[in-house]
Amino acid sequence: MRSPKWPSNIRARGARLGTLSVLLACGLLLAMVQPAAAKPLERSHDHIVETFSDVVCDIPVTITVDIIENIQVRLAKNGFPLFKSTGRGTVTITNPATGKSITQRFAGAVKDLTVVDNGDGTITVRTAATGVPSEVRLSDGTVAFKDVGRIVFAAVIDYNGTPTDVEDDVFISQTIESISGPHPEAESGFTLFCEVVVPALT
Repeated sequence: MRSPKWPSNIRARGARLGTLSVLLACGLLLAMVQPAAAKPLERSHDHIVETFSDVVCDIPVTITVDIIENIQVRLAKNGFPLFKSTGRGTVTITNPATGKSITQRFAGAVKDLTVVDNGDGTITVRTAATGVPSEVRLSDGTVAFKDVGRIVFAAVIDYNGTPTDVEDDVFISQTIESISGPHPEAESGFTLFCEVVVPALT
């Protein structure tokens, strides 16, 4: 998977790798795009409705998701896949011990802008997220925080010698390259989510 953080660079890969709980725990991400010269590989449309148990911010919870997403995967000239994903979703996280819950919503697009082979077994992927990557509402409807606008990440990934197989990718590091609009969760280093969720669920 591309990054343990958001939907900014992970939603498309997350869907393939089954990392939904990681996305939820860190804040949801959206989609990815690639240069026009890239070769199309696959395209999918999914409506995911599911309820499952997990642990979020060290709290055992029940998670219900309702997500609609469109994913495109293309192959860049250098042989690495580039992802484009658009969609929207609602995630309800409930602590069964207290009955308290929060709701997270996201909508927009995330796109891979470029992927560069660093020549040392790693790649650098620049990914832009636009829209509303993460909005968290408390049980009374209060918006605890909302990330809105455009943000570009640069992630370094060890691709394990298999350029087209994302399942063995290992995330190394990530930096924010540029940011427009309020992004309190991203700017907190993705610590804000748990800071808000823990007291809201306990």
